[in-house]
Amino acid sequence: MGSSSRAQLSAQLARRFDVREDEEPRLVRRRYQGIPDIGYASFMQKMLERIPVKLNCDYLRSRDRFRANRLTVFTGSLDEFYGNDLGRLKYRGQRRHHEFLPAVEPCAQINNPDPTNGPHIRTLEWKHIMPVDATRRVRGTVLTREVTVTPQDANDFEYPFPDEANRRLYQAFRKRAAAIPNLLVTGRLGEYKYYDMDQAIAPALLLARRILNGENRFLTMVHSPQLAV
Repeated sequence: MGSSSRAQLSAQLARRFDVREDEEPRLVRRRYQGIPDIGYASFMQKMLERIPVKLNCDYLRSRDRFRANRLTVFTGSLDEFYGNDLGRLKYRGQRRHHEFLPAVEPCAQINNPDPTNGPHIRTLEWKHIMPVDATRRVRGTVLTREVTVTPQDANDFEYPFPDEANRRLYQAFRKRAAAIPNLLVTGRLGEYKYYDMDQAIAPALLLARRILNGENRFLTMVHSPQLAV
């Protein structure tokens, strides 16, 4: 991302981070931090138990084949939902490079805000995230360095690019979606917001509970409430 592009980003992004003078080593002070004990793959498998899943199917190209009995929940890119007929929202993604080392790095994540130290934004060291008993059985370690890119394939969209032009374009798509009965557009891509995983999962659990309880006033929401946990 060039300096001119960074200058266009919304100042709201700065609210995601704390500026403090203490010895707290974590980026944020949320009570629960980390990854699921069973890993995200098993987490997703358990979440989808007893739910029919259609693989290798592009809903946007096959939507006539599906009829919602009660509600359609769409978590993809809202501009893609409308075939980009008003324009394309800008997204960011990451290219990940993996490297095996025989030694262990000092911590799970090292941020790199200075581009003169390399193009990557952070380095992840997975062994620190594994259960302690599992790390004793693993020799060496794997580092992952993440480099931000501007993807063209919607499957690679990860984060919004929150500047004024994209804000206006998203609001135009969102206004159209709000007029569709029983359509719920949510999630990081659908809401065009940067959510950490806890902020993405907590509203999803809340919305699921409300839908299952028959709270119909939430069935036409276009965005979900952001919750801090």
